[in-house]
Parts: sequence; C-alpha cells; structure tokens
Amino acid sequence: MKRQMITKLSLIGTALCLLSGCFSADSNKDPVAENEHVTESTMLGQRSYLLKLPANYQPERQYKLLLAFHGSGGRASQMQTMAQFERASNDYIVAYPNSKEIEWNEGCDCNIAHRKGADDLGFVDKVIADIQSKHKLAEGEIYAAGFSQGGLFTQNLACNRSETFKAVAVVAGSMSRQLADSCAPTKPVSILMLHGDADSVLPYNGSNHANFGLISSPQAILLHANLHNGLPYPLKKALPNNNAELISYTNGQQKFQLMRVENGSHSWSFSQLDTTDKILAFFANLSQPELPQHSMQLTVKDQQFHVRAMGSDNPGPAVVLLAGPNQNYHSDSAWFAALQPLLAQKYRVYSVDRLGNAFSSTADTLSYRRFADDLAAVLQQLDEQQIVLLAFSSASISTRWFYQQYQSQFDIKAMLYVDPDIPLPHSLSLYQAYPADWYLANLAELLPHIATGAWNERTLTKIQQERELAEQLVAEHKKLMDWQYFEQISQQRLLVPHQQARAREIAAYIADLDSYAQLAMVTGVPVSIIDSDFELADTDNATPEELLALKLWQQEGSNWSKEQASLSNGQYIALTDSEHLVPLQQPYTILQALDWLFAQLQLP
Repeated sequence: MKRQMITKLSLIGTALCLLSGCFSADSNKDPVAENEHVTESTMLGQRSYLLKLPANYQPERQYKLLLAFHGSGGRASQMQTMAQFERASNDYIVAYPNSKEIEWNEGCDCNIAHRKGADDLGFVDKVIADIQSKHKLAEGEIYAAGFSQGGLFTQNLACNRSETFKAVAVVAGSMSRQLADSCAPTKPVSILMLHGDADSVLPYNGSNHANFGLISSPQAILLHANLHNGLPYPLKKALPNNNAELISYTNGQQKFQLMRVENGSHSWSFSQLDTTDKILAFFANLSQPELPQHSMQLTVKDQQFHVRAMGSDNPGPAVVLLAGPNQNYHSDSAWFAALQPLLAQKYRVYSVDRLGNAFSSTADTLSYRRFADDLAAVLQQLDEQQIVLLAFSSASISTRWFYQQYQSQFDIKAMLYVDPDIPLPHSLSLYQAYPADWYLANLAELLPHIATGAWNERTLTKIQQERELAEQLVAEHKKLMDWQYFEQISQQRLLVPHQQARAREIAAYIADLDSYAQLAMVTGVPVSIIDSDFELADTDNATPEELLALKLWQQEGSNWSKEQASLSNGQYIALTDSEHLVPLQQPYTILQALDWLFAQLQLP
C-alpha cells in the first residue's frame, strides 16, 4: 500500500482492515471441526499459519494447495474470514499464513519487512514443505492469492517462486515499480488480477512515490504476459453481470488476466462480483482459452474445434464458412472477420476452424481430406443438417470431399467457392511445386526446428504485414470489420504447435490435391464460384516463363470455374483487379452470391 510516513503504517494497516471487512479471530486455537472444515493453527519457529482442510477431508486423497495472504496490518484469521476459499471448493487445502511484520516483504526493497529482514519467501517455502509432509498434494497444483499488500507479495511469488506456483491471483493491488524492474520468473505462471478502478489506497492506475511507486494494473498484467512470451493482442470484453471489464493475454498455455471492476474501491469483495468464486474459476480453467464473443469449442473425438456462431435466430439452412490459405499459408477464420458479421444479419452462420488453426487443438496427422470427416462430426454436434457450404481457397478440397462422403447424411443445399483450387494439370503442377514439395521432403527435420522457436520472428513479421494489408482491404467497409476477432485469431498462428500444424498440412497438400483431382465436377447441387484474378497481381518481376505460367493458371482456373458453375446451375462471378483475400476485400460480393443461391433455391 502507498506509504506516506513509516510511523503511520500501523494505523494504515488498521484502516485497511476496516475497509476490507476484517474480523478478530483466535489464530492459535486447537484443531476443531467448523461446519466440517477442520481448522489447524501451526507454528513454524516463531511464525504461524492457519490451515483449513476441505469438508469431508480424506487423508488418502490428493488435494490442490492454495495459500492466501492477508493485507497490511491484517492476520491470517481475517483473510480466512474474507476469502473462505475452503467453503467454495473441496478441491483445495487452504493455508492462510501470518506475516512476521506488519506487512509482507513484497519485493520492493522499501518497507519495514525488508528493512527488518523478514524472509517471507523462505517462510512460504517452509509452509509448503510442512503441509506436504502431513498431507497428500497433487503434483504441480500449488496456487496463491493475496489481498492488498498481500496481493503485492503474491506478485513477488510470481516473480521469484514461479517454479513453485501454477497460478496466482492478486486482489486490490497492482505492482511496485521496483519489483516490476527486477521480476525474472524462471517458469511460466498464470496471473489473475482483480482491481477496482476507484481504489484510492493502491490505485488502479498506479502512483508515483519516491519510496514506493506503483505501476498500473494494466501495465502489470502486460508485464507478466511479456515475461512469459504472451501473444501481442489482448482480448478485451465487458463482463456486464459483474460490472467489470476483462483484459486477457495468453501464451497458448498460461493466461494473464485483469478484471477491472467499475467504480470498485479498495476491497476484497464487490457488489456484483464474487472474488473468491472468480479466483477459483480461473484456477480451474487454466487450460481453457479465453474465447472471443460468439466463439465456442466443441469436443469431437478428444479434439477441440473452434466454431464461431452468429445469427443463430435466423431461419433457413446454416451457412458454413471454411477458410483456406493466403500466400503465407495462413488459413483460419480471421479471413471472415468482416464477412461473417455481414452474413449473420440475415443468415445463421458458422465459421469452423480446422485442427491446428485458431482455437482448435492440433494433431499429428492433418489434411484437408481429414477435415471433411471432422466437419461432419462438428455439424452433428451443432445439430445442423441443412447447410450451404462456403469455401475460400484450398478449403474447396475439404468441401468437395465432404460432399462426396456425406451428401446422403446432410442436406447440402448449395456450395459457394471463392478462388477455389483448380484440379487441372497446369494448376496442379504449380500447387504441388515449391513450397509443397519442399515441406513434404523436409518435414521430419522441420518440425523439431520449428519447436525451437526459430520461425517465431518471421511468423510475427508476416502477421503484422497481413494486418496492414487487411486494413487496406477493408478500407471501404471499416464498420463491418471485427478487428479484435481478427487479432485474436491471427495471433494464434504464432504458437509453435500451430506453426508445426501448418507445416504438416502443407506437406499433406500434394496428396490432398491428387485425391481432389480424381473427383468429378459436382452436378447435384448448385455451385457458384467467385473467381478473382489474383494470379496476375505480382507479375512486375516475373520472367517471361513465369508470366506465361501465371497467365495459363489464371485462364485454366477461369475455364474450370465457368464449367463447374454451368454444369451445376450455379453462378460464375469474375473479379478484376482483385486481391486473393476476397472475404476481406469484397464481402458484399460474397453476400450477393449467397443471396442469389438462396433465391434460386427458394430458401428462407
């Protein structure tokens, strides 16, 4: 807490106790049963901690361990009265340690505890060891939470005991400037911060002080994210039922989250937010990503598939969006960040990400052919039988295979291809050349190379370039673009497992294309095709031979697309001076093509 004069520390501690709702309690009583929660007060030398066992404690069972730290001037019994973690969950043994001095040695090297040499980090080590000697603890399941100055000390644990704690939570406190400068965790640890933006004791926006300055809570959570290689774009979303805003970073495994409580004061509890429940929910869901609005994960055969659902109240067949790659082989629903909100104004729309993309999990065996089977299982879970498939780029392979394998199980009304792969000899020779043949030949050596992080920087550069291109492409319809969704999805490409998944899929691309080329054109349902001329976009430095090859590719693609549309009674739409990322550049063209299909089929 902010100190004005050292001589006032005791008074401030007392004031904080009153603010936080502390109550007096006997911290040295013998073990007793209180509503089935056994209480133990343990001395370790001249120091003590209060232990709460879960209801119906079973000595043979393994439990998680949670340490909860009181504020300045407080005691363990007061923290227990406020937090009552043991009453909210039977999964934890909960320890409430007592500080040696009026406050914790929080890592600022500036307070009484520091000057008197209180070894609070060492004391925490001893508390954990003592509990481990008496109870069975689950491997790697040790957590910490702290209020006010105890929350600042919890930040110290995240910085200097990261090898011990899986996750920590900080309530009503940010981070001292000194600790921010010295924080050097050795292992990743997840962080949750809950802070009222009207806190006048430890201000949400930080404070300047010669002895004890604070960085803001947004700066603190960003610092933790950066220290643990967090992805660059935070997810921000309102929590209206809690009168709060969530700011969430991730590195793909750990989470770093800040809940800003609107008009919240310096308190453990808030009128619309149960702090204890929020902390325990955070600890329980560390492996679950924080998803953007409209997103969900569906479990299919032990794999998680990311689905974004919009326009759920609209009638008629579901429109299913399937993404394909750009020139960097990035292939996910970020490409639909402008299109899906537009279509959802009148259609029920799902974008489904393949394994290894967006918030979908990954697998060792990946291909466009496999995704046809995965898609069938996802649609079954969504309980969608009547569908229209909209495929961008190479997703035409999955779409065509899905139609081949599942046309009898699903009522596929129509298909709309946007710049599909062309299953004809010249186009195939280009697709199956570099880089596809290189990935196939070098995959075994490439995967461990990617695992070292060797491609992280180049991937980040490409993502930044794609963001700049997207800004240009959506210039005429900025209001449609969901930039936060675009950022949240595109940054998943930085994750090493996703980089490896992309390599696996590129290596399988040659076989995907061979199988795709064996399939006949579709005649049973209308297939409309939007055909851009992106093949000729970058020809300035092309050799005469390369230019000829690109022109033949474009001509072959146009001829095939016209024939497929004609045979199926679909629509052929040619675009000139167009980028390949048609869903970003020309979403209204796609909407019009979809409207035409629905009108032709007299669909609602």
